[in-house]
Amino acid sequence: MAAKILHPLAVSAFCENLAMMLRAGVQTDEALSLMQGDGSGGLLNECAGAILERLNGGESLAEAAGACGYLPRHAARLIAAGEEAGRTDDVLQSLAAYYEMQDQLQKKLRSAVLYPAILLLMMALVLAVMVGRVLPVFTGVYAGLSGSVAASSYSYISAAGVIGRVALCVVIVLTAVLLACLATSRTQRGGEALRALLEKLPFTAAASRRMAEAHFTTALATFTASGADMDTAMVSAAELVTHSGLRAQLEVCRQQMAEGRSLVQVIYDNQVFEPLYARMLISGERAGCMDRVLERLSKLFTEDANAKMNAVVDSVEPALAGFLTISVGVTLLAVMLPLIGILTSIG
Repeated sequence: MAAKILHPLAVSAFCENLAMMLRAGVQTDEALSLMQGDGSGGLLNECAGAILERLNGGESLAEAAGACGYLPRHAARLIAAGEEAGRTDDVLQSLAAYYEMQDQLQKKLRSAVLYPAILLLMMALVLAVMVGRVLPVFTGVYAGLSGSVAASSYSYISAAGVIGRVALCVVIVLTAVLLACLATSRTQRGGEALRALLEKLPFTAAASRRMAEAHFTTALATFTASGADMDTAMVSAAELVTHSGLRAQLEVCRQQMAEGRSLVQVIYDNQVFEPLYARMLISGERAGCMDRVLERLSKLFTEDANAKMNAVVDSVEPALAGFLTISVGVTLLAVMLPLIGILTSIG
């Protein structure tokens, strides 16, 4: 068993390369042999070699893909459905698109965490210079004064120190939290925890929901393209959803489908998608082109999820810049007020 499952982008590349060679008429074992011996090395070649070894041992492509340990179970299940329907190359191509989208969504999640972390780190450096270098200079100057000016100066400089230190502590804590989230997101369990957190935060909830919808429709389109019937495709695609709210809705849909209702009708009645998108599914079912409608919805949801995540990331910069401006501005004002008083009294 492999120690590490391939990165989504590597899974996409593997499936796309294999699909292209199968469509060109190359036999599966020969295609895997070519992929193994291309000289690039790494996990991708190891994956091709492990599957080829099991294929030569009499296993099917789906069995080998599931047992090699390099590919996700979802990919092996779809390949099995494709082999059953005689559409292995189509399924592999769908998987390539699916895992490419997964890679894009993962990058968006990381950027939503990494960008604020970098800004907060820069803010921490600025505030550290203010508290550690600037304030001690003014403290020393005002300490040499006497009289009422010294008393008022001391109160102002004390307030500036408190404000600066509080702001610095807040920034350091936020930076540490974001960096911890970024580190844990590289593991499967950490990524799931980060996605669960984004579901609950008010400013990322909409983007998280749209990402889950894109994930579901892409999986549903892929299962449908593999030749699976709607009930099987729905059950298999719903099992891959991690968003708690969407998963609960899909569970209700599955129960209603078991009672004989159609997929598009339960999606419409339970408001899984907005009415406009649900009606697109109804029209696609009536026109006999559900696979094309699902692919279209997958693209629309993916684009919308990316746009919403970009909006979240773009809104972070002015918010953090405003926090830094206020913190530094108030600190400097508290430092400069005594100086203004001294200059006024001298004048």
